Amino acid sequence: MSDIVEVLIPPLAQPFTYELSAELQGRNLVGFHANVPFGKRSALGYIIKQCPRSEGSIPDGVTIKQLLKLDGSYRHFDPQQLNFFEWVADYYGDTISRVLEVAIPPAVPQKFERFLSLVTPAPTPSRPPGKLQSRILDLLKEHKEALPYPLVLRTLRGAATAVKQLAAAGLLHIESREFLDSHASPLAAAAWAKTEVSLNPSQIEALRQTNEALERSQFTPFLLHGVTGSGKTEVYIEAVQNALRQQKGALIIVPEIALTPQLIDRFRARLGSQIAVLHSGLHKRVRWDSWRALLEGRNCVAIGARSAIFAPVPRLGLIIVDEEHDGSYKQSEGLRYHARDLALVRGRMESCPVILGSATPSLESYYNAMRKKYTYLRLPSSHSTAAPSQLEIVDLNLIKPWEMKAKNLSPRLYEALATTVARGEQAFILYNRRGFATYLQCDRCEEVLKCPNCSVTLTYHQDNNALLCHYCSYSLIPPHFCSHCETGADRAPDSTKRTGAKAKDEAQGIYVQRGAGTERIFDEIKNLFPETPIDRLDRDTALDTESYRRILDRVRSGETKILIGTQMIAKGHDLPGVTLVGIADCDVGLHLPDFRASERIFQLLTQAAGRAGRADKPGTVILQTRVPLHPSLLKTVEKDYEGFARQELRSRKGLLYPPYARMLRVIVSSPERTYPERILASFKEHAMHATTTQKLSVSALGPAPAQLERLKAQWRWHLLFKSPSVSALHKILATLAALKIHTGKVRITFDLDPQEML
Repeated sequence: MSDIVEVLIPPLAQPFTYELSAELQGRNLVGFHANVPFGKRSALGYIIKQCPRSEGSIPDGVTIKQLLKLDGSYRHFDPQQLNFFEWVADYYGDTISRVLEVAIPPAVPQKFERFLSLVTPAPTPSRPPGKLQSRILDLLKEHKEALPYPLVLRTLRGAATAVKQLAAAGLLHIESREFLDSHASPLAAAAWAKTEVSLNPSQIEALRQTNEALERSQFTPFLLHGVTGSGKTEVYIEAVQNALRQQKGALIIVPEIALTPQLIDRFRARLGSQIAVLHSGLHKRVRWDSWRALLEGRNCVAIGARSAIFAPVPRLGLIIVDEEHDGSYKQSEGLRYHARDLALVRGRMESCPVILGSATPSLESYYNAMRKKYTYLRLPSSHSTAAPSQLEIVDLNLIKPWEMKAKNLSPRLYEALATTVARGEQAFILYNRRGFATYLQCDRCEEVLKCPNCSVTLTYHQDNNALLCHYCSYSLIPPHFCSHCETGADRAPDSTKRTGAKAKDEAQGIYVQRGAGTERIFDEIKNLFPETPIDRLDRDTALDTESYRRILDRVRSGETKILIGTQMIAKGHDLPGVTLVGIADCDVGLHLPDFRASERIFQLLTQAAGRAGRADKPGTVILQTRVPLHPSLLKTVEKDYEGFARQELRSRKGLLYPPYARMLRVIVSSPERTYPERILASFKEHAMHATTTQKLSVSALGPAPAQLERLKAQWRWHLLFKSPSVSALHKILATLAALKIHTGKVRITFDLDPQEML
């Protein structure tokens, strides 16, 4: 009896049934990529199911087509991963097709290399080899193994003809092999990465507990709460080494692509170079070869960003989520999964321990640890031999504008920078906003230049003299004169409000720069310290992992004395020369209409402060702010995570926000301004009816315009559901997803467990 298969053709949601051709019968093909007939054309899809064709499996009168050809000679995913893929699709209310699109990196064509080897035993040649032929034979005898053909050509110039002659004479064998190792780094581990470490008692205890779960192959979630500089990474590496000794694989994920190079260096120094790296910033072939190396068991350790949670690690025995609190683990487009949450699900499915590590755990994870749902591991002290860093707040309200050393640099921060530079030490200055000016505003009519596609102002970038939208990438050459003054002269305020020297009856105003960004801070500090090597690290300077690595290498070598950047400089860096950290404006992001705003600021400031004083010299941290009594700032200065967590949890409990409730956010966007509100009003009516009839404990907030009401030329509204039960939210999601919206002008997004409200 012949086999039939079900093939998913992304982005289509439903699989299609095909019969295997005679040549493919008898093989287990689940996980393979196949080229299948589809209508009048062919299409590529994933084989997700295979079974014998039994009587009644295909309705009478229905003819199914044959699957004739596989796309490659290897699987694209392990069949055992299907349960995980199905769980993800079911939980987030999406399709397996969408999950496969996200999980499996784009395949690349197979690449082959030619290798040369001696024929043994060697036949007697009809005539003696020539001089160049003899050198080729001697080279192969010397290495005693097959050599890449390009290497031989580079070593012996003009050898191509001689190789052909030797092959024709039967003395040389030319073999084609698939090239599989583009992901393997030929470089040694960075010199700064330690090859041996000694653990302190807290690290030893944390490692003991994780090893016990590892040996039992038991799912145990651990929250590794270690202050900055306490050596969490050393615990990770030791735990992975223990997994490898037990012939088990390990998966380590980090929140951002930019953090992978330094973590890889530290792992390679102890584990060797055969680590599979997975993130979207890699060359397609490197990323695909890493995926295949795991799939085929050639590598068993994977390190990557968010999407690496789907990596096909063989015999998975340990999962590590570094900086587990970071919002970057939540996918904000398409399949809106959370990699940290999926790590716990996968750990349960694979019966392996999961370590969630952070100096500032998310309140959800901390709450679960306090309820004994997670095993709580504490690393209370830093490895630094210096005294703890001193944190101080500078109240910008008390400083007159003319007393500032620069627009964004207080006298205290300037003094600390000057002292640090004079000592030959290094400093980090954080300003969590890119660009040179936040926006341009007319000095007469006060009109602000906004993105035509989004509800945001355009940010001025001095480096390329452009106004940019950081959401849709719209760009504009900055105008000098305001065009709105002419068209809206009747609504212009009294010209005495102008700060410029133009006559008050003049028709047009001039655009002036407002706010700041990393470019402006860089410019100000460069003017104050012209002889000091200064670098900048943000999304505009670190365009890829290599440029990111080059900037950090200059800091690590001591060449760069001051590094200015966004939150990219706050995460995970272990740079012993840094003794000063200055946060130019702690208030950026503090007043967003998001219940997590205070938590994010506390985490960012604490993480940034942890970059100072990590070696034998004490650190200083200066926080510039206009709200010096804000609880997030006070608890940062007090280094009191537990106090902040208790305070914030009390607030959330009263308002029924996570971790005391689960949330479902429904976003409707459309180029038509009125559609989203109408559709969400209908959704709310259906949801409340389902709540009543099914007796669900669900409350609704909205509908209301999203904070970014217009994004990429789409008008956006959202509706929020809260419930103590995630199953109740799943029922609401299913109810709303089943409603038919008869228009192609609307996009509906269901975001379960949302992390931001923009």
